Amino acid sequence: MIVGPCARDKGKPVKRRGRKANEAKALSVRHAGRVAVDWRLDLRKSLLALAAMIAAAACTDATAPEAAPPVNAYLKSDATSTITASLAAPASLWSGYSTQSHHWSHITTFMTDFYYSWTSTERTWAGQHYDVAMSGSGAAWRAVNPTVNHLTYALLWSMLVGSTTSLGTGYYSDMRSWFASHTQYSLEKAFVHRRGASFNQAGRVYYYRLGTYRWAINPKDPGAIAYTVSRAKRIAANDGGIFFDEASSGDMTSTLGDMQEFASRTDYVAAIANVLAQAKAAVGSKMIMLNTAGYTTSLDSINARRAGAVHLEQFNNFKWSGMYGHWRWVTNLASLGVFVDVVSAYSTRDMPGMASYYPPGNSPSNIQRAKLWELASYYLSLPATGAKNVAVQLENYWSVPYSTIWTKAQEANIGLPVTPMWESSRGTDPLGQRYVIYARDFQRARVILRMQQGWGSQNYMDASAITINLPYGERWIPLNANGTVQSAITTLHLRNSEAVILLRGSKM
Repeated sequence: MIVGPCARDKGKPVKRRGRKANEAKALSVRHAGRVAVDWRLDLRKSLLALAAMIAAAACTDATAPEAAPPVNAYLKSDATSTITASLAAPASLWSGYSTQSHHWSHITTFMTDFYYSWTSTERTWAGQHYDVAMSGSGAAWRAVNPTVNHLTYALLWSMLVGSTTSLGTGYYSDMRSWFASHTQYSLEKAFVHRRGASFNQAGRVYYYRLGTYRWAINPKDPGAIAYTVSRAKRIAANDGGIFFDEASSGDMTSTLGDMQEFASRTDYVAAIANVLAQAKAAVGSKMIMLNTAGYTTSLDSINARRAGAVHLEQFNNFKWSGMYGHWRWVTNLASLGVFVDVVSAYSTRDMPGMASYYPPGNSPSNIQRAKLWELASYYLSLPATGAKNVAVQLENYWSVPYSTIWTKAQEANIGLPVTPMWESSRGTDPLGQRYVIYARDFQRARVILRMQQGWGSQNYMDASAITINLPYGERWIPLNANGTVQSAITTLHLRNSEAVILLRGSKM
């Protein structure tokens, strides 16, 4: 069901928050009984594609690491929570902030703006904390932060049929007008058609997704390419760039079916690269970002490089045993000059439902435990040059003020990476679960993360902890997700899918 878009929605498809709620329920169900399931199977129940389907009822506006051995792990069969009292962090931890974007040198922040209850206070706060924003009002974002990069939401290869006249998503009316004034091209050839169907509107590939019917363009057709380039230029004209949702190989191959114009669906995905290259050339320095989510095929890599930026929806997942491959994907793309937005799989509101099997551990709450793991995971994925072109997005909960769920630890200036990520140790915990410990040194901190192993049942409780002896010669101060710190430690108890950010006392 589609309702009329208001000005700030730009014709985004309707029906989003209900699906977000269903997805949150599905996420908790998927891991009921602490079973780690391949979450990519239902990944493309895209949270973004659904949120973009809501028309809101109210539319408002450098030091080297020490030579000591990195970490030394042994088992602790009686491990219990080791959290100490939360203490105020030293003032020097918050150094380096700028009122302009980038706000911090060690991190880049990104917000998906499907929030519809803005106040002036919350607007100002958001402008002070985010470097990039997608959707919502670009003018409102720039009013509180002229240096923010704002992206307009749009669809690339598909269009909504009969529900909106938005240039971003339901652009058929505009397309007809453009073709009427560019008579060297054929409008019908600009679409793909079902194999064996008539070559007319009735024979077009026509599919239903997330409450809307869609047509798909033909990315080999010169007219479709020229029109898409024109549309991209016009969308980006008054903004910082474009965010193309549903742009992964999986989005295309799972919906298109057999086509007259292409021998296979992968051929269709491959043809998109040329469209992207021409569109990016047309918009120049402005950003084109693709939502490729969890798809990491060679075709997704090519398309990411043609566009220049990607949004990795639900990519940063503390319950995913394949995160090493995800980190490499981020590092490789960023090293090639692609801007990467690393998005968490779980939001703050998902965590209370996991409290019975994912306890606080070393953190004040299980929310903070999860968010600290995700932040540590982000730091492990950064290229050697740091965070300038890799953003983090720890929340996808759009119905509350982001200032109320902000992870303060993001602001802690841990400096730039001084070593690559390394595998510190691996073994078996007291419960018989395999583990791998990864670590990385930064100028002012060490990041240590335990990644779960295997695809069967997982236990995240205190009994899963191993003990890690920390190197001598430094005061290691644990940072909490809420920005407080704990007393300095010499040993660390680390549970399944738990991480720490240890500040160097000598650098505070």
